[in-house]
Amino acid sequence: MKQLTGFIPIAALPESTAASAKQQLLATIEWLQSEGAATETNLKLLTAIVESILWSEESYTRFLQCGFDAAIELFDITSQNWEFGESMSSPHNPRNWDKYKQLQH
Repeated sequence: MKQLTGFIPIAALPESTAASAKQQLLATIEWLQSEGAATETNLKLLTAIVESILWSEESYTRFLQCGFDAAIELFDITSQNWEFGESMSSPHNPRNWDKYKQLQH
């Protein structure tokens, strides 16, 4: 699969990594349901994002960029009352995540 897509499928990852990612995904779905946001459209979009890794590197990159745009907007809204330095250095700020930095280059 890596030769076809440039990515390793999650099933090929070490068990602890795959289990952690699966648990995070299930927790996200449960959270969406508890908040009343598990609409058909939202779940289809989540499925598309999860499946994007199997399509092409370009598709996966576009989904990542879209996700980072949403994460940054959400972070900016929720941290608007923080001190500037605290906001910029926060590990919750998507701009500080390694994958986001790689995407920008």
